[in-house]
Amino acid sequence: MKQRRFAHGAITRSFLCASLSTGFFFLAATSAFAAALSKPQMAYVSIRTGDPQIWVRDGVGEELMLTEGKGLFAQPSMAQDGRLAFVAREAGRTVVFVMNPDGSAKRRVSAGSLAELAPSWSPDGHSLAYFTMDMASGSMQLHLLDLKTQELVVIKGNGKDKGPAAPVWSRDGQSVSFLGQDDKGRSQVWVVQSDGGNLRELSSKTAPRGAGWADLSPDGKKLVWIGDLREKGTHILVTDVASGVTTNLTSAVQAGHEAARWSPDGQRIVFASNRDDQLNSRSDIFVMNANGGEARNLSRHPSEDFDPKWSADGRKVVFASLRSGTTLLYEVDLASMTTQALARHPSHDMDHTLRPLAMLRD
Repeated sequence: MKQRRFAHGAITRSFLCASLSTGFFFLAATSAFAAALSKPQMAYVSIRTGDPQIWVRDGVGEELMLTEGKGLFAQPSMAQDGRLAFVAREAGRTVVFVMNPDGSAKRRVSAGSLAELAPSWSPDGHSLAYFTMDMASGSMQLHLLDLKTQELVVIKGNGKDKGPAAPVWSRDGQSVSFLGQDDKGRSQVWVVQSDGGNLRELSSKTAPRGAGWADLSPDGKKLVWIGDLREKGTHILVTDVASGVTTNLTSAVQAGHEAARWSPDGQRIVFASNRDDQLNSRSDIFVMNANGGEARNLSRHPSEDFDPKWSADGRKVVFASLRSGTTLLYEVDLASMTTQALARHPSHDMDHTLRPLAMLRD
């Protein structure tokens, strides 16, 4: 099983590790370029200019690079109003910044001395969830920060490391799911209220060997996640948050599964799997009903396809692929089953985030 399994944004995290000794600075995008793309619908990391930079794309395919300079810009997260959170290098560590949709008004979200990574917007755009890491000990915690009041909730839990995959908010903003270590040091799925209360670990009874790729359903009542069940491959599981009851949606399929995510209406799940590859070495993109039925292969390509994410309206899926020889982003229309490359160049685009539906009416 590839190292990319069981980890969100592993390519971006490799940038974090590889850039520990790099310097950091950025320049604001010019107003002329920013005005050309004021309503971005997707953000992603591209290294087409030589360094990882944050780019955005609007609904008609116009692209704009929002960061500049040597260093690292990665892990973008897009709020409903188009604002972006991301990580960048400063003083030998990664820290979380936010900026406007046009790249203006970049600022740090905290004044802390810890490294910060994997930011995630609350549905109302008022708060960010992200992980912090003590550079000396390597220990990681979850922080929930209200950007207006600067009120901070720190999730230490069992004292074990949290992350590194980006946390996920429920649509009502009342709870957050994330990955964190259990008492045996294995990655498991956790959920906590946004005020820090009712911290619970939900996966180890079903998958004591470890879990990954957790995503809360839109109504916050269920978690879909990937579990290692002591057999070849991995499985897609759904846990009822209130009762803790877990259902294996792929019990009849011996294959690797990853990146399971709910559709915006909660009726379907998109995921990547090698189930259609005889050698179990190459993944395609699939979609299935929320109960595990009617799984459909969306990509069927001899190259590796991975990291699928829903468009805001649930009509399309954007995913990363190695079919060009580099990592680029592609979009498949679920009605027509047509697939198009979102950009063509000899470098890499990855770690994409799509703007939530609520504010797309502008």
